[in-house]
Amino acid sequence: MKTNAMVLNIARLLKFLEWSGVHARTLLPLGVIVAFFMPESGTFFKPVAPYILALLVSVAMLRLDIVAVLKDAVQPRRLFRNICLALVLLVVTPYCLHSIAIVADLNESLRTLITWYAVSPPIGTTIWMCVFLGFSAPIAMEIVLLTNLLAPFTGPFMGELLLGAAVPISMMTLSLRLGAILFGGILLAVLAKWWLGNETINTYRGRFDGMATLLMLAFLVPVFDGVSAMVFAAPLLALGLAGLATALNFGHQASIFLGGRLFAALHRQSSLPDGTRSVAVVSGNRNLGLYFAALPADPLFSLFVAAYQIPIYLTPMVAG
Repeated sequence: MKTNAMVLNIARLLKFLEWSGVHARTLLPLGVIVAFFMPESGTFFKPVAPYILALLVSVAMLRLDIVAVLKDAVQPRRLFRNICLALVLLVVTPYCLHSIAIVADLNESLRTLITWYAVSPPIGTTIWMCVFLGFSAPIAMEIVLLTNLLAPFTGPFMGELLLGAAVPISMMTLSLRLGAILFGGILLAVLAKWWLGNETINTYRGRFDGMATLLMLAFLVPVFDGVSAMVFAAPLLALGLAGLATALNFGHQASIFLGGRLFAALHRQSSLPDGTRSVAVVSGNRNLGLYFAALPADPLFSLFVAAYQIPIYLTPMVAG
């Protein structure tokens, strides 16, 4: 009887995973609301954030045939394109946004928030978003993989270059923490693919979609811990940070769409260039949570990271 009950519970769990993947577009925004009203734990959950992020990276990378993606990505034209896109996302964009923030005379705190956003790589689950939304996945896979491999080096370097003394830990420490999360997740994905095999992963991709959804919801717990108290204490500040987070995310996506429209018009094409929608989703949705997990706790940064989850979790609804 106990064995039958266990089998039944496992079957229900697998069904729940599939259901979560199918209904991700509804569950993710709903999760933000639920997390906001959860009681404060006093940063009890923050230490688990790096592990949740590593698992998120792993589940996202399970979508990839990493060896095949790397083989395709190193073809001369695609390698040049991918390197250019990666450098634009991780080096050029931070410099430009930081310069705009200085010209706009934003205070140091806001410049710091914008810079940490800009140096963050695309979140791994953008691959899942692109597949879920029916966008071109190969370019998203290549950009996400390349930027996540580069981020532990480019992020701390650009952060120290642009922010200087405002960075609370050394460049080496930050690089090691980011590397542990990103490379740990990638290694776990490689081991899982070796154990399960591509055929099993493809057969049960709905369950892995559900795992990605539940992990994204789980990450909301440490991110939103104590946020409701900060929002009620300073509602205008919270509203301003939510506006900034939304503008950065959807502003990036809109700029890619406009660039694609301009390119199509100049070449007298009726449709957007292949991969435009994927590049838009990838460029706007950055893994700011990496710095939430790697940097010492800071109330303003925590509030901004929480606010930034709103456009990320709304992307499947808006882009779809």
